[in-house]
Amino acid sequence: MIKKETAAKICTIILIMAGLMDLIRGFAHTFNVRYSAQHLAGIEPISDSLVLMSAFGMSNFLTAFIYFLVVWKANSLAPFILMVIPLSYFIGGLGMKFQNVQLESQFQGQHMMSVYLMVCFISGILYFLIAKLPTGNSIQD
Repeated sequence: MIKKETAAKICTIILIMAGLMDLIRGFAHTFNVRYSAQHLAGIEPISDSLVLMSAFGMSNFLTAFIYFLVVWKANSLAPFILMVIPLSYFIGGLGMKFQNVQLESQFQGQHMMSVYLMVCFISGILYFLIAKLPTGNSIQD
């Protein structure tokens, strides 16, 4: 059986992993920006694109530290944060679509990001489905 408490622990672990992933992404986008632009994103490493990638890396550091703080001080929020992550990317994607911003580069990171967002979404949904169960808050294996 998967109980609500177990699902909450899984969400906490997933949020720690998301924080670690954001630290890696932050490092890649800031301290390794030229390599990441050229070899991972597949974009020309010109000044404007490097500045934008670096700014994104700074936000990766911010989210990583926020995730760690949530796990440390308010881990009951972990399932909610896991649901907010893909929601935020979805809203950003809508903004890009409405502004007709289209991807022209290889952007190798899109595959990793798809997995990242799906794991966040699925683990968050799993928690909320288990929490809503009327009988003992558990799911049979």
